[in-house]
Amino acid sequence: MQETRNRRTTDGGGDWIHLRRVKATCILGIHPAERTKRRPVFFDVSLRCDTHRAGQSDKIGDTLNYELVEAEVIAVAERGSYFLVESLAERVAEICLRHTQVDEVRIVLDKPGALPHSDSIAVEILRRR
Repeated sequence: MQETRNRRTTDGGGDWIHLRRVKATCILGIHPAERTKRRPVFFDVSLRCDTHRAGQSDKIGDTLNYELVEAEVIAVAERGSYFLVESLAERVAEICLRHTQVDEVRIVLDKPGALPHSDSIAVEILRRR
């Protein structure tokens, strides 16, 4: 089992928990008009962690508390004021990696209405422990 776990942490495989379209509102942008009003942003948060034990036991204590992760993602966005989408995505990744069960996190941060001829812009980052 340990050999399998080591392989998972190096090959990108393994188990993933996904939080899709997490909505938060925040100050985000470089233009003066963006600095005065909160705007909605959306996060797709993918967390690589071993879910085998929880899958076997069916007990909440054996898995990552993704309800807590969701609350932390929203809080870091809503408490802060950010100029760059990249900066907010980085803060969210750092929060997720504080959970010891998380080996890797992929964040896709979507900012709707950021450009006049696009529905949205999005930044995707991948961070590993």
